[in-house]
Amino acid sequence: MNEELVKEWTKKAEEDCLAVEELYKISVRRFAAIICFHAQQCAEKYLKALLISYNIEPPRTHSLETLLDSIVDNVPELEQYRDMLTGLTPYSVEYRYPGVAATSDDAEYCVETV
Repeated sequence: MNEELVKEWTKKAEEDCLAVEELYKISVRRFAAIICFHAQQCAEKYLKALLISYNIEPPRTHSLETLLDSIVDNVPELEQYRDMLTGLTPYSVEYRYPGVAATSDDAEYCVETV
């Protein structure tokens, strides 16, 4: 296991989590899309850190389901979070571009999930 890389991924995940918390305090309505994006990124980076801790090279993907599929044999109890992770995945890309807007309800969901 590459402990240093696990620490780096974990630190990045915690930065995303902190961004979610701080932006939520300022205005969930104004920053809904950014909150959702950072919530997804937080989960993604924690999963990648976990994969590395099991000596599994994380796939280059934003799909939380794919990351979960890569680790669930080693940590079967994570399967119970599949629906929640699936719900976060679209916020990695779809909501970052014009045409789809995140709402306060989306942001609330993402905050609760993370």
